[in-house]
Amino acid sequence: MMLSTGNPVYVLPSAIIWDMGGIMYRFFTELMLDVGIEQGWPLEHIPLGPTGPAPDPSYAAMDRGEFNESEYVKRLLTALAKEGITFSPYQDLDFSTGERPNTWEAIERLQVAGFRQMVLTNDASRWLGERWWETWPYRRLFDAILDVQTIGVRKPAPEPYLASARMLSLPPEQCLFIDDLHANCSGAEAVGMQSYWFDVKDPDGSLLRLMSRLELS
Repeated sequence: MMLSTGNPVYVLPSAIIWDMGGIMYRFFTELMLDVGIEQGWPLEHIPLGPTGPAPDPSYAAMDRGEFNESEYVKRLLTALAKEGITFSPYQDLDFSTGERPNTWEAIERLQVAGFRQMVLTNDASRWLGERWWETWPYRRLFDAILDVQTIGVRKPAPEPYLASARMLSLPPEQCLFIDDLHANCSGAEAVGMQSYWFDVKDPDGSLLRLMSRLELS
């Protein structure tokens, strides 16, 4: 439906569907950058995502949907090995140091405002362990949690988004999906959801713009 001016009608969503990595937690390359500074890595030669000092064409390709995070990690490990660095992001990072407190404040504020909320993640099991959601301390903030490991299909394929809408008992059009990868946002839009791209280079600004969009500025 269109307004007489030709501008599309904006519909305030009933539910917010959140990705995790990069949004609730700093993206793992952000944490690796901290390690690299501490340990004296030659950071100008190591591609560490969008917040690192070196260009990272592999991250840009992942953002476009050309391959998934597992392949990105493999390429990153290869780059580290070329510099004589042995490091496993899956085993050697402490994500308890990487939470984004302002994101949790926004989620709590949205809960109070009456928005339904859920988590849709591709890779949390790799970082937080098998069935992480059973003991996750933030579970209380969400109506549902979907780790795609349980359905065997990853974002940006349609099924994870459609399954999320079913879990919320809402049509996709009433859901806003938030992710830090453009490809995953495009996947949500393909099934009729609204999407919001979270810029990991500007997390606080991303949250401010999100709250404004949801009329909570």
